[in-house]
Amino acid sequence: MAPSSQHAPKPGQPPQPAKPPAAKPPPLPAENVNLNDGVDSGSATTRRLAKLYREKMLARGVQIPNPPPPPPTPLSNPLARTLLEAGGEVISKHVTKCVVKHVCATRVSKFYSLGGCLSEVEAMRFVSSYTSIPVPRVYAAGEQHFTMEFIEGETLAQAWGNTLSAEDKTLVCRQLRDYISQLRAIKSPNGLICSFGGRPVVDARRRSSYKGGPFTNEAAYNDFLVSDLIGPSKIRDMIRRQMRADHEIVLSHGDLHDINIMVRPGVGVVAIIDWEKAGYYPEYVDLLTPLRMAQWSCGYYEELLNFFPQHYDAEFMVDQVLSQWSRH
Repeated sequence: MAPSSQHAPKPGQPPQPAKPPAAKPPPLPAENVNLNDGVDSGSATTRRLAKLYREKMLARGVQIPNPPPPPPTPLSNPLARTLLEAGGEVISKHVTKCVVKHVCATRVSKFYSLGGCLSEVEAMRFVSSYTSIPVPRVYAAGEQHFTMEFIEGETLAQAWGNTLSAEDKTLVCRQLRDYISQLRAIKSPNGLICSFGGRPVVDARRRSSYKGGPFTNEAAYNDFLVSDLIGPSKIRDMIRRQMRADHEIVLSHGDLHDINIMVRPGVGVVAIIDWEKAGYYPEYVDLLTPLRMAQWSCGYYEELLNFFPQHYDAEFMVDQVLSQWSRH
């Protein structure tokens, strides 16, 4: 077949290659795109892109609301800025909290971006008064920060494989077994399951710190734990049927990971810190919570199994399944 006149070369000229079809412009984003995914919503670039996106969608007749303002950071606290300007140092930083060491080097202040520090302060003062567990002394507290003594030491995560001798590890394990026993000896008033001070419980499996309660019995607490599971209801019911409702409700730290235990060679445990998740929970919580994200290279986690009167095998299996099926 002869080429069409549109592409036919003139006499005496070589044939010209056909032009590729023009590229189509990329489609506009879908209406449910979240402009904050993976991007700092407070940055100028993000605000500019968000404005452009809203203008384009408005031209298509779709109204897009303005994004919410970014949440405050812990370091936006006026006291935190004052401490840093005076020569203080950030020694721990998280999305919603941070710890600033004062220039005097004997005190630290812990700051929260969303409040909620009073529960931790009350728990620390209670534990200091009614047990021999070493806890930093609290000097002052506000709605979003508190100041406590600075205790020199390393986290157990840092020290276990480096600075602790075999004798030190034996001492640390003996101390921790005693401290956990002291906590477990303090029962919940009226069997209430709650964060410290009668506040709602927190399910740490959820990144958004899923809260509920307080609960007057363990059956209601178990219902709460399965209330946010993904998947079909039959799966949720299968899990729920494996959960006991007759555990003792005891005072629990709520986050006994190795990074929350401070130690020194020759002394052993010098402080247990981060009591923000403390409360009255079923007796297995202080064992199973650290095992969810255990760093098994640190021998503490294997020893932890020996600090409790039983291993809670069935509860461990249920806890692992809950972690897999929880809506994160």
